[in-house]
Amino acid sequence: MGVGPRLDLETTRIGPHDVIVVTGEIDLASAPRVEAAIADFSGQEVVLDLRGVGFMDSAGLKVLLSQRSRLDDSGGTLRLVLGEGAVMRLLELTSVSDAFLISQTIDE
Repeated sequence: MGVGPRLDLETTRIGPHDVIVVTGEIDLASAPRVEAAIADFSGQEVVLDLRGVGFMDSAGLKVLLSQRSRLDDSGGTLRLVLGEGAVMRLLELTSVSDAFLISQTIDE
C-alpha cells in the first residue's frame, strides 16, 4: 500500500464567505478531492484558501480552471487566497493568474 500526498480539506463559513481551506499537496492523486469540494457549491462566491499548499501540479491547475469556469457559468465566482508560495508561482509561470480573483486574506 503506497502513501499518497498529504492533503487536508476543511470547508467552513467565515463571516459571509464559504471557505475551503486546503493544506498539503495537490497533484494527480489528490486533485479530485479538491474538485469535489468545490463542486459542492454553485451560484455563489467560493473562497479557496491555498496558502497551506506546498505543491501543486498541472492536475490541480486544471481543477482550478475548470471549477472557475463552472462557477462563472452558474453566476458564482471562485476566489483564491494565496501567498507567495507554490500555487502563485505556478499561476504566474503558466500565465493564468489573471484568470482568477486573487487575494492575500479571506476578508479581502
